[in-house]
Amino acid sequence: MLTTEEILKKLDPLRYADVSPIAGLAHSVIIPQSSYSPWLQDEEFQETLQVIKNYTLVDFYRCYELWQLVRQSAHIDGDILEVGVYRGGTGCILARAARQPDRTRHVFLCDTYAGIVKAGPQDICFKGGELSDTSVDLVKGLVARLALPNVSILQGTFPDDTAAAVSDRQFSFCHIDVDVYESAREVLDWVWPRLSFGGIVVFDDYGFYTCAGVTKLVNERIGQMNATTIHNLNGHAIMIKMGA
Repeated sequence: MLTTEEILKKLDPLRYADVSPIAGLAHSVIIPQSSYSPWLQDEEFQETLQVIKNYTLVDFYRCYELWQLVRQSAHIDGDILEVGVYRGGTGCILARAARQPDRTRHVFLCDTYAGIVKAGPQDICFKGGELSDTSVDLVKGLVARLALPNVSILQGTFPDDTAAAVSDRQFSFCHIDVDVYESAREVLDWVWPRLSFGGIVVFDDYGFYTCAGVTKLVNERIGQMNATTIHNLNGHAIMIKMGA
């Protein structure tokens, strides 16, 4: 059996393999050198992951980051919003992480449950309607399986159809997993004034070869908002609200 050090050395040549640019964005093979894996020792996370792993396309690296960020933001006022739920896997990760002995935050899961909407010229890999192999009943079943009382499911395009149901809420955390530029932009612009100071917005798909629109949106907003934005190599951009 190879040691960790031997495996990492074998990966070194791949770290310098460039990938063809797409939509004007540079890409390459990314293999971090860090090998610390705390998710392997987090029993509650692993238990939850085993239940939800077939209900999401999000890998366990990003799932664990969502888990940790929700746990760490427990002191921030506000509920949790996810737009782009698909089959409910990450939404249930958020909801279970949000259940803590001293405080449980409510999680709102918003999706058309009929596929991607608002694909446009920035989104060269999407036409609309992709990822439609889901349903409200499928997500409800997963929520019930995990016995999560702190979840509400909102069906329809967000914010157009469903934002009115939560417009009076304050949020501590928002997960945007909508794959395309315009939808991500509208969600961000809607939630930002309702996000508490210190609140976190996580963009899934950031840096993905297929999701140039989301990457472009985040890049446009860096420096334009009172926020600290972190590019995590696992495919997340994390935006932390620093002021009004």
